[in-house]
Amino acid sequence: MEKKSSNALVKVRAVFLSEDMPFTLAVLAQKTNLKAPEVSMALCHLRKQRYVTRRLIANHSGKGRKSVWAYYYHPLRVSVSELTEA
Repeated sequence: MEKKSSNALVKVRAVFLSEDMPFTLAVLAQKTNLKAPEVSMALCHLRKQRYVTRRLIANHSGKGRKSVWAYYYHPLRVSVSELTEA
């Protein structure tokens, strides 16, 4: 069985760069054609590297959780002092 590399980090970053707006995990999974866990691991990596920040927003889909995380991409690393202010 051949395993196909997904390069989830590259795909997620490309979506953020192509459209300068915040995304939820579900929207990113739909735009990249990746599974939710793959997108989640890519977002976790970008967040630990301080390229992504997140904020809780109301879920507009009408089903599931009442609030979800919106992820914001920053082309340059966010300083630690800016992270503690939010």
